[in-house]
Amino acid sequence: MVVKESKRKNRTQKMILLACAVLLFTSGCGSQGASQESEDIEIFYHADDGEFDRDVVLEWEDASDEADSAKESEKTVITLAAVDGAKENETSYLTMLVTQFNRENEKYQIELRTCGYGEELATMRDRLSVEVGAGKGPDIMTDEVFPVSWEIMDSGALVDLAPYLEQSDVTPEKYFPAYAGAVSGDRIYGISNSFALSGYSVDEEVLGDREPPESVEAFADLLWEYTGNGSFLGEQVQGRYILAYFLEGSEDLWGMIDWEKKTCDFTGPLFSRFLELARRYRGDGKKGYAPVVHNYAVMMTMTPADSIALFCPGSVPVGFYFDDGAHYQYSQGGSMLMINANTEHLEGAFAFISYALSKKGQNLAGGTPVNKEVWESEYQYYLDLREQDPDNPVLPSVTEEGRQETLAAFEDARYVSRRAEAILNIIYEEADGYLEGEGDVKLEDVIDKIQNRAQLYLDERK
Repeated sequence: MVVKESKRKNRTQKMILLACAVLLFTSGCGSQGASQESEDIEIFYHADDGEFDRDVVLEWEDASDEADSAKESEKTVITLAAVDGAKENETSYLTMLVTQFNRENEKYQIELRTCGYGEELATMRDRLSVEVGAGKGPDIMTDEVFPVSWEIMDSGALVDLAPYLEQSDVTPEKYFPAYAGAVSGDRIYGISNSFALSGYSVDEEVLGDREPPESVEAFADLLWEYTGNGSFLGEQVQGRYILAYFLEGSEDLWGMIDWEKKTCDFTGPLFSRFLELARRYRGDGKKGYAPVVHNYAVMMTMTPADSIALFCPGSVPVGFYFDDGAHYQYSQGGSMLMINANTEHLEGAFAFISYALSKKGQNLAGGTPVNKEVWESEYQYYLDLREQDPDNPVLPSVTEEGRQETLAAFEDARYVSRRAEAILNIIYEEADGYLEGEGDVKLEDVIDKIQNRAQLYLDERK
């Protein structure tokens, strides 16, 4: 590839996470690709130092030129398929990461295969689904162009990164749990380079003199008993997003699915209550009801307590309900990187992922870095800034106590499980009409349709 250097204005753009649909996946995928067994591959990057000149970017011309360039320099080309999320005159995080990796690595050269959003993205997804199913495709893919689901993870389409991460010293002691973006059991299929964190709170008026609920059932009872008017998160929020709050933290949807026996039961009172609450607290843009349940961000320079005080005063934290209790909720701060099981260049593909997790790569991340040492360094920068300007109104939470409170939140958070994703999509599709109050849709009819479709889905997998 022909490379032209140019000076551009220094800007950082966070990659936008696109809601991914489940890809149709061809059977036999990945049968001739990289071995899923741990190999003694060379680990190129650990926790190294380094700076990057963000003003210097690359203008990508012809992908074939890059292959020629790599051939001339005796580098092995590693292909990476991704969305080009950069706006005009801006450079995406991924492009900067690739640029820096290609400059420094003497053995491998990353070749970007990018597309835009809309029709381009749909075309790229269809193409990759066919390529990967046929035993081909790029070496590395992001979850935007190859949406990952539980079925995809279990199909053999992606390399289990867990053994290689262990070799490269990517451990919970050195990284926030958010780095493992796609997990099935003890297997890791996708790596997140940064993350965002959400918390939830409920108005004191709703809680009364009770303690914050410890279970989703208790929280549902609390909202059911509340007699005032209010919305869930805001007056524009659709019912399906409220229903998602109640359901998505549990891998078996609070016992409604038996994965071992491949059976389900959505006829119980808890599921009915979730549906009724989602309909009652939805925002239709007309009621004008203020939210009584809130969502707030936990940021580096603002503790959870200060975030609640600023954005949703008069409320108490309740968390997002998972199978093991209430926690903060992770969301990805950028694209997730995955290795195609068909790759013939596993060592080179993992070298790039390892680099993305290194200090050099993490210094480019647009969100909160998953590397704890990089996060600590950034927080220390704000502590020093606060010491120079004690009255800075932008840094009220930046203290040693604030560091510990924020760190505890980052360690506590969870991603929602992907296991029930297909059944959740059935639920949302069938429940939408009822949740939004369309026509004469009866609750019992909705539940019957969900029960029948969900059981059919499970029967097909027996």
